[in-house]
Amino acid sequence: MATIPTDLLDRIRDIERRIRELMASANSSPPMNQVGTGDIVVGDQGRVRARTSRGDDLFVVGRVQPDRDTDAKKYQQGLELRRDDGSMALSLITADPVNSPVQQLRVLDHQGNTLLATDASRGGLARPYLAFPLPVPVDTARWESTGATDWTTLYAGPGIAQHPRVQCEVAVSGSVGAAVRLLVDGIPAAEQTVTGTATLYAAFTADVAVPFGDPVSFEIQAKVATAGDKVACVPRALYGIQS
Repeated sequence: MATIPTDLLDRIRDIERRIRELMASANSSPPMNQVGTGDIVVGDQGRVRARTSRGDDLFVVGRVQPDRDTDAKKYQQGLELRRDDGSMALSLITADPVNSPVQQLRVLDHQGNTLLATDASRGGLARPYLAFPLPVPVDTARWESTGATDWTTLYAGPGIAQHPRVQCEVAVSGSVGAAVRLLVDGIPAAEQTVTGTATLYAAFTADVAVPFGDPVSFEIQAKVATAGDKVACVPRALYGIQS
């Protein structure tokens, strides 16, 4: 048998060792569908897409249509989220990059109606439309009033619970010691007493203890401290607020 040089055997052993290390490294590599650390970077012409089993787009982030200026290579980057029936649920795009370049954030129902949107021209909300407090008579003689020493309902009305709390502001004019309060679904929520002769602007914040979307009733009651006195009031604002 021919003599094999020692250095050749060493090289073979080294190659075998490297192959074992390479195989071990390959077997210990993280799955290709996970990112442990670092970023995933998509360029201005790329996008990340998720699709339904039918091949329709469900989620798109990155380049969206329409482009801003294809000739100048100015592409629009945004976000689209659709339901599995294909209807748009949320979008951050502009449909008219030339005349309305600012992207609008929109939340839509399954029929395509815009439920919430930012104003792309001047900022703030575009949808939903929110009511301002209605103007009321300035003359206190035209406000609802009472001379009763027991709580008396002067204003009442229904609503639909949309927020966990309610903010109510009431203008009050009356004798010292008179009081006004807010009731939510018949439960007294807050009370304020007249302490001077000037018109008092009472502000009440109370919980709305009914499930979202259920009917809720509001009452504003007033009373005087002494028989023969008088108190008048008028609601100035009633709106839902966050918790």
